Amino acid sequence: MCGIVGFAGKKRHILEKMLTSISHRGPDDSGIYEDECVSFGHVRLSILDLSSHGHQPMAYDNLVMVYNGEVYNFREIKKELEALGYRFESSTDSEVVLKAWHCWGEEALHKFHGMFAFTIYDKTKRRLTLCRDRVGVKPLYYIDTPENFAFASELRALMPISRKRIDRLALAQFFTLGYITDDLAIFDDVKKLPPGHLLRYDLEKRESELVRYWRIEEHFHPGQKSEKELINELEERLIEGIKLRMVSDAPVGVFLSGGTDSSLVSAILQKHYGQIHTFTIGFAEAGYDESGYAAAVAKHLGTRHTQKILGAQQAKEILEHFVEIYDEPFGDSSGIPTYLVSQVAKENGVKVVLSADGGDELFCGYERYWFTHRLGRKFHKLPLRKTMASLVGRCEPCLMRIPIKNMEHKLGFLQKILRSDDWFAIYRTILSNYRDDIAELGLPAAAFDRAPFDFGEKIHPMQGMMLWDFYNYLPHDILVKVDRATMANSIEGREPLLDHGIIEYAASIPFEYKYRNGESKYILKKVLERYLPKELVYRKKMGFGIPMFEWFRNDLVDLFDRYFTDDEIIDMRYPRKMLARFKAGEYVNVNKLWFVLIYKMWRERYLA
Repeated sequence: MCGIVGFAGKKRHILEKMLTSISHRGPDDSGIYEDECVSFGHVRLSILDLSSHGHQPMAYDNLVMVYNGEVYNFREIKKELEALGYRFESSTDSEVVLKAWHCWGEEALHKFHGMFAFTIYDKTKRRLTLCRDRVGVKPLYYIDTPENFAFASELRALMPISRKRIDRLALAQFFTLGYITDDLAIFDDVKKLPPGHLLRYDLEKRESELVRYWRIEEHFHPGQKSEKELINELEERLIEGIKLRMVSDAPVGVFLSGGTDSSLVSAILQKHYGQIHTFTIGFAEAGYDESGYAAAVAKHLGTRHTQKILGAQQAKEILEHFVEIYDEPFGDSSGIPTYLVSQVAKENGVKVVLSADGGDELFCGYERYWFTHRLGRKFHKLPLRKTMASLVGRCEPCLMRIPIKNMEHKLGFLQKILRSDDWFAIYRTILSNYRDDIAELGLPAAAFDRAPFDFGEKIHPMQGMMLWDFYNYLPHDILVKVDRATMANSIEGREPLLDHGIIEYAASIPFEYKYRNGESKYILKKVLERYLPKELVYRKKMGFGIPMFEWFRNDLVDLFDRYFTDDEIIDMRYPRKMLARFKAGEYVNVNKLWFVLIYKMWRERYLA
């Protein structure tokens, strides 16, 4: 795994500054390419062919490339290219990607199984092409303004070029969801290349064109197959996709939570390879700790298992560096244990870790899906829903006296649900922390693309929720979390369940095999039954959260006092009122305070 940077033009001191800022992504090697048109930089984490043959930027004929990622089927593509007359100097996938592009151009993307973000410079056409993998496992930021064109693996590398002016719409998205979606970024002159897209940039005309080359919607074509056939075929694809992620010349481990997805990945790898090293983070607070389940799975499978308990003090130490790890304002507090489990893997000599993300979005795994569906079905049947919402609003001062935990938040939630006219509005309400009160911060309402939801809803409302998360929560929260946490520890994170062969097959499976009779991930658990006893397969999902309320109440409240100062962008009066109530022992939505804290820490680190 690596880090890439570059821009149109030639400024060596800027390039070196950009490259230094992402040195953690590639401690094994670095390289620079410059001519009068472009400047490229690369830092390398050696996973395949640990020799100097993998040095980048890499050139061939009229092409120069900087590449971050792994194409796991590179050996098969290499044989195809060799049959066409190509010769190779290394055993890296980088050289295969470059020569595949030389041979097939953009069509080569359809041959790649893996995760990647790369830029290719065609000297003949005087064109840059930026490419990102289908799901967005690997990040790619870019600037495209009349003054500058630049790209980088992380936002921090673009800061020497960016005007660093905060995008208020992006900030509103952050406060609403805890992450920033679509092609937005926290700075208004920076964008993210969307997953499954490429961007062509003409160096002479200084014009760009964004092109989509893959979408999951094309694969929702359920056939007529029996349950057993579907289970068998899904297992075959899982084995193939997971085994592909074992292509490495460095030690490999697995993040094991004890849940369905990570247990399945661990079980398949242990069966086919043996001596798999698994890693788990636990908590002293029993309500959050599922390390016992992970230990039970590891014991049954016979993996080499390492477990570490995360406490408040260590969490606080990680939090001090949180905004440096995650680069852009990022509100998912589970980024703390994800960083720690990556650190534990690194300490145990592992250079590649497999994380089982994607199963929830593909097989209906989040509790919020069926909670939203049940809630919507009940409230949609109520007569005079909007009148009831108005009554709740008028009675709110009296209702607030009822001693129920987080009453203010719940009343606001109830009113919003009663006023919701469709499934997307209800789901948005479920997801959002700051909703109508975003105006209290002096920000506009966040805008979101509902097209994926509308497509999925035609199949089932929960499929709409899954598909929206696939394009939003998965790439902009979950995959950001794993990429930054692993890269901060200079190890590579891989996502076997996000092999596009598995994704496309999952899309073709009828919805009733994903959620059946109250059982989520129905068909995935049927596969797991072949590897684990049922008592380890069927248990309540806990998620990967942290006991934030408990920690903040006792150990971390001083951070609020330190950072809740006046701000040029947001109105801090509302957060301070919540903080005062929090200190007084009242129940408030602690995530709202957390998001403000993260934003303020990020602002002090990067804009002070």
